[in-house]
Amino acid sequence: VYKRQNYMLSGKDLREYREREHLSQRDVARYCEVCHELIGQVERGDVGVTEYNYKQIVNGINGALQARVRGTFDKDKAEESKEEVVKKEKVSKTATTKKKADTSHKVTPKGATLKY
Repeated sequence: VYKRQNYMLSGKDLREYREREHLSQRDVARYCEVCHELIGQVERGDVGVTEYNYKQIVNGINGALQARVRGTFDKDKAEESKEEVVKKEKVSKTATTKKKADTSHKVTPKGATLKY
């Protein structure tokens, strides 16, 4: 009886495969459930390749390649860029609002709070 063995590529092999297909870590992350930072950590060997991470990265590579074939790769990339701009604007507005709120209270050297 032949027993099928599960074989997983190493992080280095995953990186070579991704680069051979001219994909960035962000391209792969767009089509899977792990972030580009984790993909980089797996590829460098900083983090061990778990079955979950492996499947996600392989699915991400395959998803990106399928999007190229369908002709939606560039559109998906542009949509993600727009979403990132919106997120950054929201974060910036929130930080500005907090900064304005924080400047309304001053702390004296003795620790007493004065409201202006």
